[in-house]
Amino acid sequence: MDDDLPTDFQVIVVGTGMVESIVAAACSRIGKNVLHLDSSDHYGGLWASYNFDGLQKFIKEVNSDPKRQLQVYNLSEKWYIEKDSPQEEKKEEGDENKTDDSKSQPSKKVWSQASFAAEYRKFNIDMTPKLLFSRGPLVELLISSNIARYAEFRCVTRVLTWLDNRLMPVPCSRADVFATEAVSIVEKRMLMKMLTSIVGYNEEEMNNEFKGWNDKTFKEYLEHKGLTPNLIHYVLFAIAGGTNKMPCLEGVKECKKFLMSLGRYGNTPFLWPMYGSGELPQCFCRLCAVFGGVYCLNRPIDKVGTKTVDEGKTVVTIDSKSKTLNCDHLVIGINECPKEMISPEPVESCDISKAVFITNGSIMASEKEPLTLLRFPPLTDEDNTVTVLEVGPATGSCPKGLFVVYFITKKVKDAETDLKPYAERIFDMSGGDQTATSEKPKCLWSVMYNVRDTSACTRSTVDSVHVCSGPDASLDFDRAVSQAEQIFKQICPGEEFLPRAPDPEEIVFEEEVPRGPEFRSDDADAEHNE
Repeated sequence: MDDDLPTDFQVIVVGTGMVESIVAAACSRIGKNVLHLDSSDHYGGLWASYNFDGLQKFIKEVNSDPKRQLQVYNLSEKWYIEKDSPQEEKKEEGDENKTDDSKSQPSKKVWSQASFAAEYRKFNIDMTPKLLFSRGPLVELLISSNIARYAEFRCVTRVLTWLDNRLMPVPCSRADVFATEAVSIVEKRMLMKMLTSIVGYNEEEMNNEFKGWNDKTFKEYLEHKGLTPNLIHYVLFAIAGGTNKMPCLEGVKECKKFLMSLGRYGNTPFLWPMYGSGELPQCFCRLCAVFGGVYCLNRPIDKVGTKTVDEGKTVVTIDSKSKTLNCDHLVIGINECPKEMISPEPVESCDISKAVFITNGSIMASEKEPLTLLRFPPLTDEDNTVTVLEVGPATGSCPKGLFVVYFITKKVKDAETDLKPYAERIFDMSGGDQTATSEKPKCLWSVMYNVRDTSACTRSTVDSVHVCSGPDASLDFDRAVSQAEQIFKQICPGEEFLPRAPDPEEIVFEEEVPRGPEFRSDDADAEHNE
């Protein structure tokens, strides 16, 4: 590859995180000559999804590589199950001798560390788990650009909150609101009236409803509207994902985003990518490659600089594997960018506390396999809201009988201190007998860690170098999409951002021989007619 790789490109992108991959696709789509590099042997960086073996390698890398420790720190992994479980063999022998009645009630599999390793390919565990709002910027971009054909999604089936020391479902739709017995008729009318005013909020017009609320909290607004403590809890914590200190207009915007995405695909406003959020950067990489982008993984960068060429033009240079590459524009992830090329302006940011738990059951029983968003209100005045995402086998995240549960919050002390008190409320973390009856699912494995929040530190000191931030603590991908579009407009002013890509059957080659009749299955015909 070293011998074949050209030295000059219009755009070189370093890193395959979400922002970098969107920019690479957008530039390639309009005909720019794009080279996309990554120092790792896989796509996604801190946005990646790993099978269980890959995750073990990532954990070792974080603990041994100082460069990784600049991004991820305070990492602690814990097993709650035995290395090899002799109970598993005994249980299987016992299953053969069971009566038909006992077989109608299947017992839970007894998991060991060895059985995790044996089924490692069935895991897809996210480093940056996020949801898509059904009418959010990323869904609209995936549809308008036709990149949606590279991905598959599942609807989040329920939204939960922690109220009165137990898990409670949050009524999402109008039907849910009027069906729930947790809210009185008077409260329902009050709630619908208040939500209607939020849907009508327009940031540019700043209608009378929210004039004078700029310097007040969202909680004060909800109290002013006469909402009861229960309703305030649902709106402030479960829908807006806020705290008692959340500014009013921020709460209004978050609620409106939630409400505007209701009813498009399912009972909740959210979608989850099949096989994990790490699939999404790869979707944009696929489009970039389709339109001529060149990809090199396992390609570390040794040095970044600039030089002046013909007619006084300045180009960016990259030294990689003893080869110098030139480009008009360099798009680079913040963790790869030389510090002298990043603006030293102080930026307020709060690092992120994350945890991943693997359990042997759902946090709340359901007839069908649930896909859950839970928002925990802060347990103390110092804490932030904790976002919990629970995904099961139907999402391609884990083997049958298991669930993967993600916890995310803004860092206060460290990941374990910030998140363990919340986990203990919904999991049995004592280890022990996995088959014992328990109200809570048993935690089988966990990893907790902190991640640097670089979402605001992205100004470059060189005009033709564009720095991409890493993941933030928010629930969705909105910031990444917005930043990618801004960078694209700097590189390609006046060009359309990710215009629709044609389907393969729409592509017509020069001097193409006319095709004969097309033969389709009944399903294909039905799809075509739709």
